[in-house]
Amino acid sequence: MVCIAASIMIEIVQFNEDITCVKTATEQDGNAIMFVYAFLVRDALFDAGCANAIDEIREFARKNEINDVYITHSHEDHCGCCTVFEKTASIFATPATQEILRKPPFYGEFFNYVWGQPEPVSDLTDLPKTFSIGDLRFEVVPVPGHTMEMVGFYEPEKKWFFSADAVPLPSKKRIAMPDENIPQMVATMEKILTMDIDILFDSHRGAIHSPQKHIQTRIDYIIEIQQKAKELHESGKSIEEMQQILELEGPWYLELTKGRFGIDFFLKSVLFDKVVV
Repeated sequence: MVCIAASIMIEIVQFNEDITCVKTATEQDGNAIMFVYAFLVRDALFDAGCANAIDEIREFARKNEINDVYITHSHEDHCGCCTVFEKTASIFATPATQEILRKPPFYGEFFNYVWGQPEPVSDLTDLPKTFSIGDLRFEVVPVPGHTMEMVGFYEPEKKWFFSADAVPLPSKKRIAMPDENIPQMVATMEKILTMDIDILFDSHRGAIHSPQKHIQTRIDYIIEIQQKAKELHESGKSIEEMQQILELEGPWYLELTKGRFGIDFFLKSVLFDKVVV
């Protein structure tokens, strides 16, 4: 891949009187490669967008009062613009997320192109178990699986749940990172289904009304693949053979990730990872 200057897309969408959706992405051939959402809830920002959009987020911050930033997890598309807010807002994150924000890994050429490389953040505050934004009362809910330290934000009176990346973007998840725990992801989605939620605010899909079917479709697919993979494993098939038999194909960019994502990681996780209680 030839690294060229990225063209950035930003879309600001007013969802309701309390919530503004801030969508950022790198543009390719006139289209967003993949939008990531941050959500401005009154004067608090949930996640901070990708680093490639730092100029656009800085301009957005100039025009809006943002006193607090709450980070769901440490991936670069969710925390890339934290440095914009270091001197003007309190940035809250779990200790595990803080460790990565203070010293981000180098993500490589492809991910630098898609999301950008975050700069280190030093001024961070521990994320509380609950917090308020005016009369809105949020509970911090662990949603492990995609990362083990990931959290979501639940407002039970409004029945809103900001779920980060707890629910896979595709209905048929086929690739994973080596530190993703797919059975844990399923357990997290099952937990979300027990919650009283009218609107799920997904970090790549935006607002999803009545999200139960959306979530259940993803659970059902993963469980189906898990059952088939276990049968093949018990019959002595290798991971490579399972991939062919199950006809699992990756997206166009899979090779460009240079081992950060893989179909093999997905299959190994559904076979061998356990739910952490």
